[in-house]
Amino acid sequence: MSLFKERRAKGEARLPETVRALWVVRTSLVSPQSVERAVEIAYRYGFNTLFVQVRGRGDAYYRSTLEPRAEALRFQPDSFDPLGHLLRCTQGTGIMVHAWLNVFYVWSQPRRPLSPQHVINRYPYWIARDRNQRYQMTTAGKVEGVYLCPSNPNVRTHTLKVFAEVAQRYPQLDGLHLDYVRYPYEGYCYCAGCRARFREAMQERVSERERRALERKRNPFAWIDAFPAEWSDWRREQVSAFVSQFARQSRRINPNLILSAAVWPDPALAYRHKLQDWVYWIRAGWLDTLALMAYDKDTARVQKQIEHALKHVEGRPLIAGIGAWHISPESTTNKIRASLRAGARGYSLFSYDAITQNGSSEAYLLAMPIGG
Repeated sequence: MSLFKERRAKGEARLPETVRALWVVRTSLVSPQSVERAVEIAYRYGFNTLFVQVRGRGDAYYRSTLEPRAEALRFQPDSFDPLGHLLRCTQGTGIMVHAWLNVFYVWSQPRRPLSPQHVINRYPYWIARDRNQRYQMTTAGKVEGVYLCPSNPNVRTHTLKVFAEVAQRYPQLDGLHLDYVRYPYEGYCYCAGCRARFREAMQERVSERERRALERKRNPFAWIDAFPAEWSDWRREQVSAFVSQFARQSRRINPNLILSAAVWPDPALAYRHKLQDWVYWIRAGWLDTLALMAYDKDTARVQKQIEHALKHVEGRPLIAGIGAWHISPESTTNKIRASLRAGARGYSLFSYDAITQNGSSEAYLLAMPIGG
């Protein structure tokens, strides 16, 4: 067994026998009281894992020298460190804490970030764009908001530095959890940098005659239009390159970290439409586990998604991500049972904030036996 696979196996072994997790959105990290309440409720109802969103929109719910402090924390004293406080609160509880990090998705409001240090203010040319060279500030259609360009080497370098800072500053973390590690959909990114990098990548694969013919065209998308399959493959490779670099970096910093990602549930759709090749990532050993975002309301469909995904991962553990926010407690319980029957290593509910109304109600959890 290679050293990389040995380290991966250690990460898999550190997972609980049955993962009982909650995704905790950043809105529950805005005060010491809200952090304490999240830990209190998780412990009371038997959850053993928290995926805690500490990088939501290119900002920091932790101590960072690289990205601006989240705007939602502006009324809190500088001494308040949401991630640090949560890690202190979970000591002795048996709850594992994974830092949930949004990767390429960095903004989702009509106005720009207040901080001039925010990545989209500081480096606007890093923003991913559609074929018309436009991008969206907020959610509409297939796009959630502003994404950074996955093929831009400066984007990858910056993001890796951010994630290294989290791992190094908080050695007590149990894991790092990636989200939005993909393109918004196949209609992105067509920025000038992408076009130039793709053209360069294709140079050795075409004849001199083909190259001259393409260069004579005045169409800025000539290379992309000439090689659509290669264009899709190349973009998938950009995301996979980031995941590979992230894995190697994280293993060097702390080989005991459990590395995971929240992924689109159908591997074929993820591959084609999100340019997210998560089957390759898990088989390569870059990640220890995946949280499948099986958010469908239909329990039978969720079970089939888990079963189908497990056929692709060669025995690696999968966690069933359940969309508890839009279903009843009974439906959530049914999906937990179905997922475990299908062979999932456990489950994660999306999200703590929705089902507890930001910690103000325990009614949902009272109606949903944690044991499934």
